[in-house]
Amino acid sequence: MAKRYDYMDWLRVISIFVVVGIHVCSKIINTSSPADWEWQFANAIDSALRWCVPVFFMLSGALLLTRRPDEPVGEFLKRRLAKALIPLLFWSAVYTAYNVYELGESYTWEEMIKLFLSDDVYYHLWFMYVIIGLYLMAPFLRILVHHMTQKTFLYFLVFWFIFSGLLPFAPKYFDFEPAITAGLFEPYIGYFMLGAYLFYYPIPKKRLPHLALLALAGYFITVFGTLSLTNQNGEFDDFYYEHYRPNTLAITLFVYVGFRHLAGKIGRNRWITRMSNATLGIYVIHPLLQVYLNKFFNINENTGSVLIGLPLTWLILFFLSFLIIRLLQKIPVVRQIVP
Repeated sequence: MAKRYDYMDWLRVISIFVVVGIHVCSKIINTSSPADWEWQFANAIDSALRWCVPVFFMLSGALLLTRRPDEPVGEFLKRRLAKALIPLLFWSAVYTAYNVYELGESYTWEEMIKLFLSDDVYYHLWFMYVIIGLYLMAPFLRILVHHMTQKTFLYFLVFWFIFSGLLPFAPKYFDFEPAITAGLFEPYIGYFMLGAYLFYYPIPKKRLPHLALLALAGYFITVFGTLSLTNQNGEFDDFYYEHYRPNTLAITLFVYVGFRHLAGKIGRNRWITRMSNATLGIYVIHPLLQVYLNKFFNINENTGSVLIGLPLTWLILFFLSFLIIRLLQKIPVVRQIVP
């Protein structure tokens, strides 16, 4: 059995809690105007939370890419893909049913298959497709990780930052589309590899103040960059919300490295371990619960006021999702859909 790292469990739990918060904030951001204080409030919170998804990819990279590289590819893929494909198939069916019975959509079997293959069933399921893609690449990336020197590894990460982090600014601000695209340095592979790099070559604790300053700068760039582009375009522009922008990378590094240095100070907690094991389930189920909390109980981000409704919905949604997933995991057959 692979070694368990307590700080990773804590970081995984906080990350999924933050994901739920993003999806609560997004309701306000997508339905109100930047001129409204509610939009400004939600943007200020959301801009501080964008690190959560990159952290998931970094944790996966730290755990999967640092294991022995001679593990048979077929054995690795059989074990990992089952944990992603079975939940993806089941929850795609659930959200397709939701689209039909709640939203009045109508699909032929061919259309449903196309929706599934094109990642269009429901907005949050994109994460599952990326994870499956990274799992497919992991056996080969693992060989690179084990044979690269630190210097070579850094070159890889620098190229990833240039192609995925910086080049997108060219078409956005200069009306110029570079001929060379990300290619091998696709955004999420970089975070996957970065997790492995930091596992082998931790950033010294003395660098935390510098990372904190970069994170603070990244936060303000996210807040005001999003506001500026949204006002400029007359509609919400999420350019600075993207997970692989330099501003998000700065915040992500600070959070991840900070928790890495807490490794000796935070111990194992049974509830944190249980929540960590329920992360995927919480992720796939919470958007559905968000809809029905509003429909049946009128609990949403505007309940009372945004100052009350946002944190209230966030907390209820997270703990209700965990409770349901925890119960499902106790059922032997059912637990395969929420591993």
